[in-house]
Amino acid sequence: MDPTPLIDMQQVLTRYPSGRIALGGVTLRIHRGEFVFVVGESGAGKSTLLSLLYGALPAASGHLTVAGVDLRTAKSRAVRALRRQCGVIFQDHRLLFRRTVFENIALPLQVQRHPKARMVGRVEAALAFVGLSDAIWSYPDTLSGGEQQRVAIARAMARQPKLILADEPTGNLDYDTALQVTRYLVELQRKGSTVIMATHDLQLLEAFPSRVITLHAGAVVEDRG
Repeated sequence: MDPTPLIDMQQVLTRYPSGRIALGGVTLRIHRGEFVFVVGESGAGKSTLLSLLYGALPAASGHLTVAGVDLRTAKSRAVRALRRQCGVIFQDHRLLFRRTVFENIALPLQVQRHPKARMVGRVEAALAFVGLSDAIWSYPDTLSGGEQQRVAIARAMARQPKLILADEPTGNLDYDTALQVTRYLVELQRKGSTVIMATHDLQLLEAFPSRVITLHAGAVVEDRG
C-alpha cells in the first residue's frame, strides 16, 4: 500500500451556513484502494464529510489534502481538476430525465471534452459493467429505482475516477437491490478505485466486511477495520 494517504484530514472543522458546527476536529487518513463505509445517525455529518472531499464545501480550519490537493489553499482550477478524478453518487441519483441513459452518462465526459470515439466506448463499457447495455437509448423514467441508481454508478465510473464518493446510494432501495448496488461499488474498488460510501443500512456492513467510520454529532467516534 502506498504510504501516502489519498485523503489526509487533520483536525478539520466546518460549519453549516447557520454557524452550527457540522464537523468538529475530524482526523482521518484513507489510503488508495480502500473501501470505507461511513455510518451515523441523520445529521451526524456523513454528507458533509463527503462534500468536503470533493471541494463542494470548504473546511473552516484544519488540514485537508485529497489526491495531493490541499483544499484549504487550492485555487479553483486545482479543485476542478480534483473533481475530474472523483465520481460522486447521490441517494436520488440526480439523472436528467429528458436525456437518454447514454446522454446522462456521456455528459460529464462531454464537459471534460473527451473525444467522441472514446466517449462512446466508455459509456458502453460502463453500462455493460452494471448490466444495462440494453437500456442505452432508454429514458430514466422507464427504469426502476435500482436501475436508475445503476445508471448513476455507470455515470460515475465512466470517468475512470480515482475516488468514488457514494452518499446513501441505497437509501431508497429494497435490501436485495441495495446488495446489488453495493456489489458494483465493491467491484469498482477491486478494479482500483478508492470508494467511500455513506450509509444508514447496517446490514450492508455485515454483507461486505470493510473499514467502518462512525460519526456522531460531527465527530468520529469509531474507526474500525
